[in-house]
Amino acid sequence: MTAIPVGHGAAALLLICDDCGRGYGGDNGPEEWVVLWHRAVADGWTGRDRPIGPHRCHSCAA
Repeated sequence: MTAIPVGHGAAALLLICDDCGRGYGGDNGPEEWVVLWHRAVADGWTGRDRPIGPHRCHSCAA
């Protein structure tokens, strides 16, 4: 799927798994894509390192 802006002023990004729809991020306030992606990869997410995806959460990537 993609990383989408969430919240008022679109300050935060939410990463969405292409397989199950699980979200990651979105609650840490302003965050650049690169920071969000590095955190997601450290937590087991896989996929293309671009906001447009595809992305898979740690469960679907296993």
